[in-house]
Amino acid sequence: MTHHTDLNLVSVHELFEHSQDVYNLIARRAFEIFESRGHTHGNDREDWFRAESELLIPVKFHLSVSGEQLTARAELPGFSREEIKVSVEPRRLSISAKTGPSEDQHRGKHSHSVKHPQLMFRVIDLPAEVDLSKASATFSQSKLDVVMPKAAPAKSVRVETDLALSA
Repeated sequence: MTHHTDLNLVSVHELFEHSQDVYNLIARRAFEIFESRGHTHGNDREDWFRAESELLIPVKFHLSVSGEQLTARAELPGFSREEIKVSVEPRRLSISAKTGPSEDQHRGKHSHSVKHPQLMFRVIDLPAEVDLSKASATFSQSKLDVVMPKAAPAKSVRVETDLALSA
């Protein structure tokens, strides 16, 4: 039995705060890497990219366009419904997810007692403007589906006027 769960779409502001959390976690991990190398300067970018590769999980993502709507599907294994934030703007979709820290099973001398959270962050520019009021997101069996109906094209209204031309 497939169980679909509706996700609440969040404001751009709330997603921005979530993305700041992601940024701060990457920065903290990059600093830990810098410290583990004995505070040797000159490898800032490499430290940042290594921290990103450790913390940001790659996501399978597909955007399909039909006549009346755009549908985005992202595979998010390991995340729960509560950990996912989705924001839709007229021409942009943003998805962010962050797991809470979990206790590590093996507490040996060289392992950390707290596992780093898993992070996912993706911003997609949409090929058409969408109707924010009709967008919806569902999460089921590790798959996030965001359905975004295209915005109705602006209707041009022809205005008839009677102008008396004076000679």
